[in-house]
Amino acid sequence: MTSDATLTLSLLRFSALLTALRDGPLNRPALLDRLGDAYPRTASARPMVDRDVKRLAKLGIVIEISRTRPPIYTLRGGAPVFEADDLRALALICDTFGERHPQFAAIRALLATLTAGLSQEQHAEYVRRQASRAPLQPAIDYTPHSATIARFELAISQREIVSFRYTNTRGHSSAHQAEPYEIEYYERHFYLVAYYLATRQLLDYRIDRITDIRTVQTLPPYLSHTHERQPIVFRYRLAAALARGELSQRFENQRIVERLPNGDVIVEAEGRSDFFIVQALLRYRGNAELLHPGWLREKMVEEVAELGALYGYGTTEQAKGTEDGE
Repeated sequence: MTSDATLTLSLLRFSALLTALRDGPLNRPALLDRLGDAYPRTASARPMVDRDVKRLAKLGIVIEISRTRPPIYTLRGGAPVFEADDLRALALICDTFGERHPQFAAIRALLATLTAGLSQEQHAEYVRRQASRAPLQPAIDYTPHSATIARFELAISQREIVSFRYTNTRGHSSAHQAEPYEIEYYERHFYLVAYYLATRQLLDYRIDRITDIRTVQTLPPYLSHTHERQPIVFRYRLAAALARGELSQRFENQRIVERLPNGDVIVEAEGRSDFFIVQALLRYRGNAELLHPGWLREKMVEEVAELGALYGYGTTEQAKGTEDGE
C-alpha cells in the first residue's frame, strides 16, 4: 500500500477510536464492535488498537486501558501537545489531501478536532502555507465514490470474493468476479487491485467505473490473497538528453543494459500492467521508444496510431504502415 494510503488509514482509525470512546468507557469487545470497519475484523485489530492508543498518547490524547479482563478503554481527554515540527506535519497533511480525495471530509474533521485547542501563535504556524507541498489531488472528484472504497475495504478485511460491473475506457460494461486485494492510488486515480477469477490475473480496476458490488463468498484465511502479480519485463530506448543524469524511477527494477554510440541508452525495467507502461512511456514523447516484448510494442504502435489519426495525420492503417517502414 502507498504511504499516502497508509497515512489516510491511520487518520481514519484515530478518528474512529476517539469517536467510539467519546460517549464513555467501553470494554474491548464493545469497542471493537463500535469501531466497525475502521479496523480489520480479525485478531490483528487488538494490538493495532493498543498501538494507536500509544501513538495518540504522544500527541497528548490519553486513553486509559484497565488491567481487567476484558480491558476497559476510557478516554481521559487532554489537550494535544504539538511542537513546531508537529504543526508543520499537520499542515502538510491538510495541504496534501485535496477536496477531491474520498476521505477529504473525514480528514479535515479530524484535523479540526486535533487543532481546536491551538494557541493563536500555534494556529498561525498551522495555517501558514508550507514551502514543500505534495498535493494528493485525484483527476476527478472521488468523494461520491467513498462508499465504494469503504465497501471494498470491508471485502478485503473479510476475505470476500465479490461480483461487480466494470465499464472500460470504450464504454463497454461487463460482469466480473474477483477477490479484492488492496486499493492503490496512482496516475491520479484510485484503483482496486483484485484477482480476476476468469483470467487468473491480478488486475487494476478504476474505482469510479465499478458498480453493483455484491458478495459471492467468503474465503478461509489459508485461501485468501495467495496470488502475486507477475510484473511485465520490458526494454526501451531513452534519448541521450535524458540519460545523462540519474534515470527517473518511473518503473520498478530499472537498469541500463546498453549504452549506444550516440549517447542513447537501452533500459530494462518492470511494469505493473501494459496500460501503465504505455501511458508512462508516452510522457517521454519522442525521447523514448518501447523495444521489447513485441506484443507490448504493438500496443504502443496502436496507441500512437490512434493519436496520429486523431490529430489528422491520416488513418490508423497509414500510421501503422509508417511504423512498419512502408
